[in-house]
Amino acid sequence: MPSTRPLIGITVDWNPGDELGGKVSLNDGYVRVVVAAGGVPVLIPPWADVETLADTLDGLLIPGGADIDPKHYGAVRHPKTELISEARFEQEWRLLSAFEQRRKPILGICYGCQLLNVWRGGTLHQHLPDLPTVTLTHQRASQQEPYPRHLVQVDTRSKLFESMRLAQFEVVSAHHQAVRDLGRGLVISARASDGVVEAIEDPNLPFLIGVQWHPERDPDAPATRALLTAFVRACKA
Repeated sequence: MPSTRPLIGITVDWNPGDELGGKVSLNDGYVRVVVAAGGVPVLIPPWADVETLADTLDGLLIPGGADIDPKHYGAVRHPKTELISEARFEQEWRLLSAFEQRRKPILGICYGCQLLNVWRGGTLHQHLPDLPTVTLTHQRASQQEPYPRHLVQVDTRSKLFESMRLAQFEVVSAHHQAVRDLGRGLVISARASDGVVEAIEDPNLPFLIGVQWHPERDPDAPATRALLTAFVRACKA
């Protein structure tokens, strides 16, 4: 019998190498949480055919990465901004358009959340430590805990809450950029206590959600299981 597990595309990093070619890479935590939630991960390198992928796959996950070139949202590059590869960025930009046209589920994580916002015409804070109100999301917690943990509060009217049924939970966080001005059609669905946007979504699509935290770095957390289960369930639908 054919498998009922949904095929979920995950984009990967690309770095130029030598004259023989570059390298693609992905933290396998993203693959593991998709598998644990019942999905079948399909890694997407740059230059793969976007229309074929969008027709074939059931959902799209855009993982963490470096920073978006601020020229894409009309800003001057900050000294701390470290750019994502243009090949990966351009591929993901095309994938977002193709998957949204088909109303297929999209989940963005960290950089992926920021990309969703910029793709819709929004802007970013390029370096959170520059903001005097930010206290949580850019600092390491301790030598024993390499990534900071903090609570996020979810808007109980949001699709994120509808999917997870959790109004507050702890997350693993590792980012120095975040959503500033919202893109078209997006709403804020979660924040940290210092006001940093932790999740965005399009309430008019079945599942288009971006989260600023790193669920793949906390695979056994109830919040991670709830989020990935909801995403995979949407992909099956």
